[in-house]
Amino acid sequence: TIALIDEGETDWKLIAIDVNDPLAPQLSDINDIEKHMPGFLKATVEWFRIYKIPDGKPENQFAFNGEAKDREFAHKVIMETHESWQHLVEGKSDAGGLST
Repeated sequence: TIALIDEGETDWKLIAIDVNDPLAPQLSDINDIEKHMPGFLKATVEWFRIYKIPDGKPENQFAFNGEAKDREFAHKVIMETHESWQHLVEGKSDAGGLST
């Protein structure tokens, strides 16, 4: 997972692979990507850094200096954000003007 900072808020980017991809058996965690697909993570982070520039917006920033975090970290982020969403739709959190 990569933590993009988009307009002051964390926008998590989950890195995944299709189970039908021929490389899937070799890619079980983030460190496997550089081993089997050299330069892919760097290019992905760079794309997320600059993709809004053509729209006149500034470069995006990243938490963790753009370092992609491993599967365990990604799972924790997924569980925490799911719990936050669950509290929101159950009315346990302030929706802040969002329609739930």
